[in-house]
Amino acid sequence: MNIEDETKFKKVKARQAKGLSPLGLFFHQFVNTSRHSFAGFLYLFKAELAAKIEAVLFVVVLVIYFALGVPSSAYLISTVLFLLLLTSEALNTAVEVIIDRISPEISPTGKHAKDLGSFAVVCTLAANAIFFFWTLVQIILF
Repeated sequence: MNIEDETKFKKVKARQAKGLSPLGLFFHQFVNTSRHSFAGFLYLFKAELAAKIEAVLFVVVLVIYFALGVPSSAYLISTVLFLLLLTSEALNTAVEVIIDRISPEISPTGKHAKDLGSFAVVCTLAANAIFFFWTLVQIILF
């Protein structure tokens, strides 16, 4: 049995064990995934001050956009960039949690992993800032 057949077999067995149709299994999985995602969201905002600060700054950006009357495309792009920022922050936090668990002592490898995660967050912050200031320049000059 190849891997693809084995995966299909496991899905069928899981569905049969729960007594669910394919659509019922989809909704079951969707609910489980949503629950785990929301738990991750809560953990991020509980564990990371940076995430709280970034969320406040996002609201400030939206208020500034509203006051300046920027086009709706700026709201959309800023929202997508903010979601990418939260994504990089969550992945950075996951790296930190894993490194702290498997290597509580200070090690060069753990430091590199944490530094790379931090760099990803800084890059995403920079993308947000660049777009914000570009939007301001477009509104003020034109």
